[in-house]
Amino acid sequence: MKNVSIEPKRRAWVEVDLDALQSNFGSFAERLSPGCGILPMVKADAYGIGLDRAVRTLTPLGPWGFGVATTDEGTAVRSLGWAGPIIVFSPTLPADTRELLERRLEPVISGLDMLAACSLAVRAAGGSLPFHLEIDTGMGRYGLGWRDAERRAGEVAELLSFGGLRLRGTLTHFHSADTSFEHTLAQWTRFGRALDVLRLAGVDTGVVHAANSAAVLRYEEFSADLVRPGIRLYGGGEWEPRGRPVVAVRARVLDVREVEAGATVSYGATWSSPGAGRLATIGIGYGDGLRRELSNRGRVLIHGRPAPIRGVVCMDSTVIEIGDRDDVRPGDVATVLGPDGGAEIGLDEIAELCGTIDYEILTGWSRRLPRIGIHERSGR
Repeated sequence: MKNVSIEPKRRAWVEVDLDALQSNFGSFAERLSPGCGILPMVKADAYGIGLDRAVRTLTPLGPWGFGVATTDEGTAVRSLGWAGPIIVFSPTLPADTRELLERRLEPVISGLDMLAACSLAVRAAGGSLPFHLEIDTGMGRYGLGWRDAERRAGEVAELLSFGGLRLRGTLTHFHSADTSFEHTLAQWTRFGRALDVLRLAGVDTGVVHAANSAAVLRYEEFSADLVRPGIRLYGGGEWEPRGRPVVAVRARVLDVREVEAGATVSYGATWSSPGAGRLATIGIGYGDGLRRELSNRGRVLIHGRPAPIRGVVCMDSTVIEIGDRDDVRPGDVATVLGPDGGAEIGLDEIAELCGTIDYEILTGWSRRLPRIGIHERSGR
């Protein structure tokens, strides 16, 4: 485990390895054809690592722009001094247009009705707004249906001729790039057909983008003009080659005690000690994002050795079993996620135990845990 200088009284925290974040970005860049841009997705507080830290770390690497989910997130990126493109991927409403114009954000517009409404709103505001048109090729959330794009391409061209809105790019979203080439190819084919018809109608489709992390790593032929990596930038995903872990979660040991056979632990007394032994309490719980599904199932690492979670995870603390170990003291650091010595607890391990995906684990650590940026080489 890295020697990180922190406030000694801090009970738990999240470490963000900035070198690993940059390395993961670089590994995407190495796979792309010259001229293909990278749009790091920094939504949900940059997948929980901290929006400001992610943007400042990735900016020197020359991203094409940044992707967010909401106008507020886009405003936050702009406030950090980023002058380039910021794409807001949640569908835009006409009421958003004034702020989008003021902050120079590029919205995703979904469907012809919204295209018409936003065009009117932008013209009324006296502005010119670049936007991205989403084509729904099977995700089924939002977007202009690919068949509608083929049938109504002339209407798209007419709406754009009114001015106000400028088509900066056209996109789709793969629903199964991590698991199915067949489905991904089908979506890519539908997307290509929609693009062809739009272009025949005189629409300049602009920057074309579709590929998320899994698609870039598994199907490089779908990279188009721009790729949108997310989870793998932050150390998640199970595709090869894997990215470097970016996030580690640590908590301090608050108490160590001897117990006798039959001693119970936590609410509901769901675990009792089979014999004499030692327990420790660490300063992290479900109020910090440590999932209750890990009760009596998960583990932590202390000095590179595992210690199982015993009893129900509490809001602010969790009990672990340390057996006959005599090397654990209050103030020691337990690793909840990440490397410790030669051992490691990965996002995939926690996600599997919780019956969920690594995205949810990564974004689920609460703001009560301070984010501490470190550099692998310097240890701080």
